[in-house]
Amino acid sequence: MKSVLEGALVQNLSPEFLVFNSFVIAQAFYFSILREKRALKDAVRRHLPNVVMLNISSAVCWIAVLYAFTVFEPAMANSLINGLVPALTILLGLKLRPGTKALPLEFVAAAAILAAMGFLLSAASRGASATGSVSGGELVFGVVVCVLASTSLAGITYYTKRLGDAGMPVPQILASRFVLLIVATFILMLVRGSFGSYTLQSVGAILAISVFGVIISLYLLQQGIMRTEPITVSMLFGTNLVITYVAQFLDPRLHQSQDTFIGIVILSAAMSLGTWARWRAGKRERARAEDSPAAVGEASQPARKRK
Repeated sequence: MKSVLEGALVQNLSPEFLVFNSFVIAQAFYFSILREKRALKDAVRRHLPNVVMLNISSAVCWIAVLYAFTVFEPAMANSLINGLVPALTILLGLKLRPGTKALPLEFVAAAAILAAMGFLLSAASRGASATGSVSGGELVFGVVVCVLASTSLAGITYYTKRLGDAGMPVPQILASRFVLLIVATFILMLVRGSFGSYTLQSVGAILAISVFGVIISLYLLQQGIMRTEPITVSMLFGTNLVITYVAQFLDPRLHQSQDTFIGIVILSAAMSLGTWARWRAGKRERARAEDSPAAVGEASQPARKRK
């Protein structure tokens, strides 16, 4: 729903204006509810490299996502961005999480996703998307910002995971994550002269994006990242594609595209396959751990004591 709303808003308001205002509210909220504010400074100092990289990834991701909405329909933009993430997550994982290997079915899912993305780009170049024809220059620009958004989204997942593994709790991560994004979007507004007007409609939209699209959803996402593997997170991002496609019916400027729907179905199926593969592998690992000699010995110890 946020994507469809943003896709409509960026037709009249600049992406940096929307991002700046939404995240000023969100950052102020995250910092205000943090109980131990002095501990935040020490945590940032201890984990400074990862905090800086998370700030950079967040800034690039959110700016690039909204610029993608200026070219592609929300469902297609989300498909291209989220579709690249699994492949990038696998590549980044070789460096950032060398101890965790991608599964064969996750490689298959990533390949199928890339094929579906090629189909969607072909549809956009033929004018078969919901926004109609896209010029060659617009298509190249849209692909570039989607790649930037995908790369930074994969980085967000990994650096959040690394901070969590190092002991930094979610409230501290959120309270220190968007400083660079706010500064960067303010500079963009100054350079481009793209300050928007604060009308009743724009303020209401900014509040809706900030509360539902940032404050609530990102808190849940951070919790999810802390509890599972980055590749699973990237696969589960695919659940928003069908929701976005359905939500587009609320935007009268978009006509529904059969090609977009086909691409989304293939992407969602491939992401479901990757998620299922990781769930099955985790289930097998837990079963092996329970059947191991050490686990059996621990389970039988209370019985020996009672005897």
